[in-house]
Amino acid sequence: MADKIVMGYWDCPSCGSTGIPGTTYDCPNCGRQRGKETKFYMKEGEVKYIQGHKVQGADWYCEFCGALNSAGKTVCENCGSQKSESKDDYFSLKQPKPEQTNNVVNNTQNTGSDNTTKNRFKILWVVGFIILFLIAQNMMTKFINKPRDYKFDVQEMTWENNIDIEGNRTFHESDWYLPGGARLDHTSYEIRTYESVLDHYESVQKSREVPDGGHYETSYSDNGDGTFTEESTYVTDYTTEYYYEDEPVYRQEPVYDTKYYYDIDKWVYDRTETTTGKDKKPYWPELNLTDKEREGDRYSSYTMKGVRYYKSFGKSKKKEETYTIQESWWKDIEVGQTLSLTLEGKDLADYKKD
Repeated sequence: MADKIVMGYWDCPSCGSTGIPGTTYDCPNCGRQRGKETKFYMKEGEVKYIQGHKVQGADWYCEFCGALNSAGKTVCENCGSQKSESKDDYFSLKQPKPEQTNNVVNNTQNTGSDNTTKNRFKILWVVGFIILFLIAQNMMTKFINKPRDYKFDVQEMTWENNIDIEGNRTFHESDWYLPGGARLDHTSYEIRTYESVLDHYESVQKSREVPDGGHYETSYSDNGDGTFTEESTYVTDYTTEYYYEDEPVYRQEPVYDTKYYYDIDKWVYDRTETTTGKDKKPYWPELNLTDKEREGDRYSSYTMKGVRYYKSFGKSKKKEETYTIQESWWKDIEVGQTLSLTLEGKDLADYKKD
């Protein structure tokens, strides 16, 4: 459909006359020419079409004499000044003034700047707090783990030797295959899994949107010369269509397979044989193994027990301590010796004989 031109209206601010046709430049009541503050409107419930009107653009005001001119005029009808030398037309006058725009921008920038500053301060505060916390935590860890020297009287040296014993046990198991070394007891035909099998089709109601004619929607745009353009847009209408469609329905069918039940021998941890002593002559346990047993891992541990001397709030104190030590230390240290121990936290880091 072709666009149509519709009459607009304006109100005179001088005498209060209303509903003046937009194509009229001067108020028919007081004679005042419509000014730069003019805003065109359409009367509610009324559409008056203008035949033969050609829209050339927005009306403009002469920069030198202020006279109103139609868009088709390239020079002012009142003083002859060039249109190109004028900057005010109907639409440009409806835009915010540069000063207002700057104020809005400045206010926005100031508000945004204030918010940004606050957000940055919050972020810096949080980051600073985290950094201080990590520094304090690191300093505390270093303080706790700082190497410290103590006097220590050795009262007891202990060794311990261990041998894990594994036993050969028979287990009754089942699986979908027979592993090597297994002794088959029996088999059984059992459900191993399920598979989907088509059973039937079922009619299911569905819906879809289909075109069903259409209609025109009308809108109006201000031309800036006292008129409006009526624009009609065709909009397709849709309706809901229901239909039936066959969908497959599946059932779960069991899949059978042979399952093996069997006995199988496995070496598993049974116990630990231990010997211990407080001398310098460690030995391993004597093993009396059956044909269903075997030796597993061997491992040793060494401890040193004694009295540690330290100061707390200026007072001399002592405490009985036991430390796990390596074999070479155990061989070197003797009961009755006084040592200088270096501790990192609670861990024994080094020692020296006094």
